[in-house]
Parts: sequence; C-alpha cells; structure tokens
Amino acid sequence: EMAGPVETPLAGGLPGVTLVSSTGCTAQVYLHGGHVASWRTSEGDDIIFLSSEAVFKPPKAIRGGIPICFPQFSDFGPLGQHGFARNQEWRVIKQTHDSVTMHLTATKATLAIWPHRFECAYTVALCGGDMVTDMVVTNQGGGPMTFTTALHTYLKVAVAAEARVEGLKGTKYLDSLKDRDTCDELGEAVGFSGEVDRIYLNIPGKLDLVDPVGGRTISLTTQNLPDAVVWNPWIEKSRATGDLGDDDYKGFVCVEAAAIATPVVVEEGATWTCQQTISVAKH
Repeated sequence: EMAGPVETPLAGGLPGVTLVSSTGCTAQVYLHGGHVASWRTSEGDDIIFLSSEAVFKPPKAIRGGIPICFPQFSDFGPLGQHGFARNQEWRVIKQTHDSVTMHLTATKATLAIWPHRFECAYTVALCGGDMVTDMVVTNQGGGPMTFTTALHTYLKVAVAAEARVEGLKGTKYLDSLKDRDTCDELGEAVGFSGEVDRIYLNIPGKLDLVDPVGGRTISLTTQNLPDAVVWNPWIEKSRATGDLGDDDYKGFVCVEAAAIATPVVVEEGATWTCQQTISVAKH
C-alpha cells in the first residue's frame, strides 16, 4: 500500500521520495541508484554530504549521499567500477511517510554483464533521529551468486582535517594507496591530513566519526557488513574529479559499511541481508 508522500521530481527533475521522521528529520531518496542524496536533522543540518558539483543525469551515479556499490565494490571483480546498482533506475514497492522500499532486479542489460537473476530490496527508514538502511539480496536462480558490496556513505563534517574515525584500533586494513598492502591499525583513531583510502577488515559493529569543529559524532552500527572503507580524496583527487568541487574534500569523510574481503555467496533460492544504522549525537 502506498501511504504518505508520492514520488516527486527532485534535483535534475529526477523522480524520488521525500521522507519525514516523527521527530522532523527529512531525507531525499532518488530512484536513480536507489540513492539517498540528503538527510537532515530536525534543525535542518545536513548529516550526509552531497557534492557541490553533483550531476543528476542518469546513468551517471550521483556524487555524494549514499551510493550503493553492488554487485561489486571498486575493481574487486570483472565489472565496471562499483558495479551497476548506482547507475540503474530502482522502483518503489512500498512506502510510508518515513520509509521507502525500492527494488532492483535483473534486466537483459545486467544479465549480459552479470549472469545472475537477482532481486535486491533496499529499505531506507527514518527512525526518529536515526537512519536505518536494510538490503535484502535474493538469488532467484541460475546457480550460486557471488558479489561484493558497500554503502558508500559520504558523511558531512565541518573540517575533515580535524575529524577522526574511532573504533578501528587493532584491526587490519588494505591500503589502496599502496597496492592494497595489508597493514595493522595501531592508532586510537584514523585522522585526515592527506588522502586516505583504506579497507578495514572484520571491524567491530560500531564506528564513530567524531567531528569536533561541527560539535557532533556520527555513529555507524552495522550487521552482516564485516568491512569498512574509510576514504577522503584530499586535494589532488578532488581537483581531478569532475563532479566533485575542488574544496569539497574539506567537508566530508566517507565511512562505508561493506562486505569486500570475503565475497558474499548466495545459493540459488537463498537470501542475504545486511543493515546499517546511522545516528548523530551532539557534543
């Protein structure tokens, strides 16, 4: 049953859904990519970051927000960068004032590059001051299905150089700036004084992005997403990225809940689920 807001054109005239939580938080979700592009507190403060140069022209993915990397993260496999889910039109199958469930299913085009009959159901729900995203992937036939995935969340910070990610001490990570060498995380926190691009493995279920200048901490709690990517492109990569403002790197940190190092295998007829909850606490 379709209750609550109907699909309305968002930026670029693209169809999407606006959610409002019981506490007055708002979110905008595009059907293109199943993409959360905006999430604001009841005071109107952005929690996630959207590029100042974001382009709303499918099939191009939207820069910022929460791009869905599926069925491949980065170049971990034969497909193009980050797979195809973020470039496809999803469809709304269920909706309330504060939640939306969208589906992506196999098409002739996806079958040509990834020969699996899949269904991916993605639910975005505003639960008071939190955002909960659930992904349910079903293998509808054609043998076992293997994939990697990430929720490539861009979190807004006042000053990236002062921000830090806590909760990773004692884990191992692959350093993407050093041919994905395996390293040990010895620090109490991960800071940003230059480009950072790491895949942390077997993380604890909760990570905190502390934004001292912004006076808040954004926390990610995950289920069935054992890895986490921590990324900031810094100066040169921001300049080289057409749909990212040259100074945008100062205002975000990506903390991406993921399943990468051990690819997910879903047997025929089976289902895999994961969940991420993002919450915000003021200092």
